[in-house]
Amino acid sequence: MLDAQRVEWRDECASTNTSLREQAEAGAPSGRVLVADRQTAGRGRCGRVWQSSPEGSLTFSVLYKEGEGALSGLSLAVGLALLRALEKLGARALRLKWPNDLLCQKNGEDAKLAGVLIERAGDAIIIGIGLNLKAPDLPGEVTAGLEDCLETPAAKPALLAAIVGELDVMWADFCARGFAPLCADWQAHHVWQGKSVRLMEEGRVLAEGICRGVTDDGALRLATADGERTFWAGDLRLRAGEH
Repeated sequence: MLDAQRVEWRDECASTNTSLREQAEAGAPSGRVLVADRQTAGRGRCGRVWQSSPEGSLTFSVLYKEGEGALSGLSLAVGLALLRALEKLGARALRLKWPNDLLCQKNGEDAKLAGVLIERAGDAIIIGIGLNLKAPDLPGEVTAGLEDCLETPAAKPALLAAIVGELDVMWADFCARGFAPLCADWQAHHVWQGKSVRLMEEGRVLAEGICRGVTDDGALRLATADGERTFWAGDLRLRAGEH
């Protein structure tokens, strides 16, 4: 179990990432964890809203003091750590989607189970994770809850301890060696490896092609009509006709 002095568990806050960033700026130590049963202004990538509720989600952020070396590929490493933690608890049919989503199979579809949001705070990194315990109802998006891929979900404190424990291992390894040693394992769980995809940004198409996975530093590889290209940001989607 986690050291109780390391974890702050709130009934409600606006955003665990925002609150923990404020604590980091005030000198909070590396390893601090902030959990909220409900976030009133939870955020995902690109300013998206992340829904949370006491019974339907586990939302928390972890503060790590930045180590030496580049942080390229960190969101992928965090996603892999989250997948490993849940698999150890018995979850099955989990997949990763570049750059920061964890999916699971639900009724034959790849449904969003969790998301990652990473932000800097001076010399610290804030890793925010939103994990659905029950599938939220989001228009236009296929979602899943942990109950869809795990027969007997753990209680939230035990679930938190398992995930943070895996994050601690990941962070130490990432600071020492970067993303490259994790790349093959990440790609083995990549949901759209070898499939035809479209990369979007704010409603416009950046590129289309066959997904070749990621580089050793976490950039997306696309085989396009103009040759292979790499990208650092965007919203990845399957092209029509792919499954």
